[in-house]
Amino acid sequence: MARITSYLHAGITVKDLERARRFYSELLGLKEIVRPDLGFPGIWYGVGACQLHLMVPPEGRPAGEPEGAFAGRVRHLALGVEGWEALTTRLRAEDVPVRESAPTPGGPRRVFVKDPDDNVLELVEETP
Repeated sequence: MARITSYLHAGITVKDLERARRFYSELLGLKEIVRPDLGFPGIWYGVGACQLHLMVPPEGRPAGEPEGAFAGRVRHLALGVEGWEALTTRLRAEDVPVRESAPTPGGPRRVFVKDPDDNVLELVEETP
C-alpha cells in the first residue's frame, strides 16, 4: 500500500522575482538554494527539511490571492519562526501589513502577512 511519507516543498507564484527576493531573502531571512534551469524564472529556498519554490507565472496568469483575502481560510503557507517578535516588529517597520490572529488556547502566537504578490503567509512562533 502506498503512503505519503514527507512534505517536500510548496510552490507559489510571484510576478516580480527581485521584489519577491527582497521580501523572502532580506525581510524573512530565508536562504536561497540551488535551482536547476527549468526554462522559466524562479527562486528556491531551503526551509528546514522542506523547500519553498517561487515561480514566475506565464503572462496573463495571476499570482497570489484575490484582493482582500487575508486570513487563515485562504490558500496560505504556515512558517515556523524563531525570533518571532523581532521578525514581526521588522515587518511592521517595513510597512508590511501584519494581521493579528488569536492563538489557539495554549498555542503559539501567529500572524498573517502578504508578500508583495499577495501570497498569504502565516508566521507561527516557535521556541528553540
